[in-house]
Amino acid sequence: MALDHERRLRTILSEDGWVTIRASKGACDLVALKPGDVRLIQVKHTLRPYDHFGPQDRQVLKAMADSAGASAWLIWWAPGRNKGWKWIPVSEWPKSK
Repeated sequence: MALDHERRLRTILSEDGWVTIRASKGACDLVALKPGDVRLIQVKHTLRPYDHFGPQDRQVLKAMADSAGASAWLIWWAPGRNKGWKWIPVSEWPKSK
């Protein structure tokens, strides 16, 4: 099911001019590219945004993005929600203790 949401997001992004690459398993699901903008993305379709995206995975994705000069994003869509995707930048992620 997670792959379906990644595919759906890839379609949405490509319609908006993004080039997307599916990343292998790990903290990053998609790499989205536009001139001057590179985003490393974790896609979640969970009850709460950080279910199955804990502090260690958030730290790994942020470090990957920092080392690549990219931005890190969580894109979340709650089950049953028709309001669409919520883009959550790293600056809004919970702070690790």
